[in-house]
Order: sequence, then structure tokens, then C-alpha cells
Amino acid sequence: MEMNMDFLNVGMMLKRNARHYPDKLAIIHGSERLTYKEFNQRVNRLSNALIGKGIEKGDRVAMLLPNCLEMLELFWAAAKIGAVIVPLNPMVRGTDNIYQLEDCQPKMVVFHASYEEDIASIRGQLGFIRHLVSVTEERGEFFRYSDLVEGQPYHEPDRSISENDEVNIMYSSGTTGLPKGIIHTHKTRIMYAFLWGMEYGVNFNSTVLATGSLVFNGSVAFMYPAICAGATYILESKFDKDEIIGLIEREGVTHTMMVPTQVITVLDHPGYDPARLSSLQVLLALGAPLPQNRKQQLASELPGRLFELYGLTEGFLTTLRPEYVLEKPGSVGPPMIFNEFKIVDDSLQEVPIGETGEILGRGPTMMTGYLNKPEQTEEALVDGKWIKTGDIGFTDTEGYIYLVDRKKDMIISGGVNVFPKDIEEVVSSHPAVSQVAVVGIQDEKWGEIPVAHVILKPDQIIESKELMDWANTRVAAKYQRIKVLSIVEDLPKNASGKILKRQIRELYKN
Repeated sequence: MEMNMDFLNVGMMLKRNARHYPDKLAIIHGSERLTYKEFNQRVNRLSNALIGKGIEKGDRVAMLLPNCLEMLELFWAAAKIGAVIVPLNPMVRGTDNIYQLEDCQPKMVVFHASYEEDIASIRGQLGFIRHLVSVTEERGEFFRYSDLVEGQPYHEPDRSISENDEVNIMYSSGTTGLPKGIIHTHKTRIMYAFLWGMEYGVNFNSTVLATGSLVFNGSVAFMYPAICAGATYILESKFDKDEIIGLIEREGVTHTMMVPTQVITVLDHPGYDPARLSSLQVLLALGAPLPQNRKQQLASELPGRLFELYGLTEGFLTTLRPEYVLEKPGSVGPPMIFNEFKIVDDSLQEVPIGETGEILGRGPTMMTGYLNKPEQTEEALVDGKWIKTGDIGFTDTEGYIYLVDRKKDMIISGGVNVFPKDIEEVVSSHPAVSQVAVVGIQDEKWGEIPVAHVILKPDQIIESKELMDWANTRVAAKYQRIKVLSIVEDLPKNASGKILKRQIRELYKN
């Protein structure tokens, strides 16, 4: 007998916990603490408000918000009524928002008060938007969010939603061209909840801390297992290096995720003490490789906590467990359960074990495609099943993947492929170095040459030439030698904390 699963949807996670565990602490945001019953009532109130404004199943609702309660409510309210939520990057301002808004054609846009001038300046070009809603306490030219939900009923919305309906459109960071809208369904998000929940042990007694912006898939992905399991979910407005250690200690945080720059910032903070982070069961690093010397530090000071995740918003996932962080140096782990991979050459033929090629992957969290981009979707998907990652790597005999570098970041110097990650590992091993980014810049003789930007640890002093000479005597080959090294106060990062190497390269263009 075939089972009909058309009723499965993301909203069921929250509805269940509100009914069966109404008094369980669900959400912490600043001074706000909401039980599952209270949070679900707020979500239902917004769901009914959206229905009242004519938001139909399949309609898109865009958000231009920092991490806030309204953002969380929108994620879950849209899911309950079959609308498609589109988080837009709050670092993008003014007319730069027009491209994505025109691409996704939302019926409603909800934005923070600080974006009112931006929206006012472009609203004449956005005739397809029926409702512009400002999250503000002041009355003005835009409809207020508080007025939108005022007086709305708390009952569950009545909409039929299935696992194959769209639930999110997540825009890529646009590092290799214009941002692409990556479409996810209720089914893929349910799979995130179960796969991440199982892999990282998120359960009813967990406390999950989110510090990354919810416009990025990694941050969003950890929200689903937390709510699905009935855990307590802490949403911070932003990553605050001076507050995060105290927050983990005070709230007994069991799970959190950070990009490597954030991990390093915590480890180098004057207030860092492993004992203050003893409640952590999982510190999930993702978004870029964490230097090996930092993995060794964590294995010594916070043993058994460091997991690494490699994945694409498009949907392929691997994970490296703490037991193998030192045993498999440089690996991002095997595929997560129900995920598969292969390493291929430029002709898309599999290469032997140990040889490098592009990583292709597939799994149950795969996107359905890129919004309005059938040709790019077809180009990204091999045989309609395998996603091209754009990353160069190899595998060992046990099926562990090793990243060599991003295909687009590879430096070709004198006809030789140079991978920035190899140079970064050397530079980051210097005791004075906190963070490093290596890029290739144009050179008349060599084609490209390696350039390094370095942040030093607090109270460390070293001259650029001394550090460059130190590194150049330790790299494996002459063609890896750095030609320019700059000591800087900060590195350009996106809202998730990932280093934007393209902005460093731009500094060297004439």
C-alpha cells in the first residue's frame, strides 16, 4: 500500500511542539524569552495577517532585515501558509536591491526601519510589490509591522501544503557573478532537520545558538533541527566577539556554528577560557577551511566538540566528526548520510582515488534549481542529479574528501596551479598570526602572483617583510612564495563572516 505524504510541511514542526510542549522555552532573543506556545501564537497571528493581505500559496515574501524576532516569525508564518520566504542580504543597500527584487517578484517586502530611505528611493521601479511593511516603532509613510499583526487571531491557518511546495529562495553571495536564487522545498528543509539533527545530536534538551545572519543557508539550516526537536533556539542580532563567550556560558549553549574567522576571533579573545565553553557539545565550523593549528588547539582545549561541515546552499553536504579532525588532516569528511559524491576531470569523467578534480555531489537536500535561470541550472547539474561544487579536491580509500581549493580562487603562476589554501596553512601557523587570506593578482611576467593579507593576534608585532620571509622559507615550492604581504586591521567579509577574496583582489586592479 502506497503512503500519501502530501501533507508533510515545515510548519508541522512548530505546531507539534506548541501543542505537546507549550511551556518549553523555544526562543531567546535579547531580553525576549518565548515558550513554544507563545512563539507559535505570534507566528499564527502573522500567518493570518498575511492571508488577510492576500498572500496566496506560492507568493513570495521578501525580507530585508537583520536577525530579529520578526524575521523568525516570517520564516515560520510563510511556511504555514505555503508562501515562499526570500531573505535578502541586509548588507546590500539602495538600488543594488533592485536586481534581486525584480528577480523574485515578491508580493510583499518586510524591511527594517533603517532601510526606509533605500526602499523609498526604488519603490517606483517595484510596481509588482503590493505591500511594503516597515519594522519600526514610528508612524511614517510605510505600513508598520506592528499594525499588520495587531488584532489578528491566534488560530492555526487553514492551508493545504505538501512537501514538494517551495518554502525558501536563498540568494547566493554573488562571488562569481550576479546572485542566483536557490529554490528549496518543504521536503529539503525537512531533510535538513533530520540529517543535521541526527548528525549533530540536536534534541529536546539542546540549546542552539545562532550568531550568523539568517540570510545565509548555513545559519538557516541549523534552525530547522532546533525547532523540529523542540530545543531552545537563541538568535543573536549579530556575532559579537565581546559577548558570545559570556552568552554560551550563561545560557549553557550546547550547539553553535561559526565560520573560521569567528572561531579564530573567539580563540584569540582576551576573555577566552575553555572552561567557559564547557557546555558546548558541538562547535560546527563551516564556510571555509579552519587552519590545522586551530583544529589542534580545539582538540586539546575543547576535545570532542569540533565538527566541520562542507556544503553548498544548492544542497550537497559532508561532515567531519571530532574523532577524525586530527586523524584526517585537511579532510572535510565523508558525505553526510544519503549524500554521495564523485571527483571528475574537465570531461566529467571520474578520476582515480588520490587524484584531484572537481567535486560533484548529490543528496536529499538538493535545490530544485535556480530561480528564472534554466540555462545556469542545467549547467550546474550533471545529468540533472549531480551538482557541480566549483571546488577542487580528492578522496582517499575510505571516501573522505579533501579540499584543495576553490576552483575560482586557484592562482596560475608561470603556468603552474597554485592553491591559496596551501599558503594560508603555512602563514597561519606563525604564532603571531590570527587570520590570513591569500589571493592571486595579475603580474606581467608570471600571469598571477600570490598576495597575502594578514591580521595579527592581539598585542603581537611583526614586520610584513619578516613574516613574508618566514613564510616563504616554509612553503613547499618556489611558486608558492608570497610576493606581497600586508598586515591589516580587518579582512572584508560578508554578513555570514566569510572572507570576500574578490574585494582583496579588487584593491590591486589598476
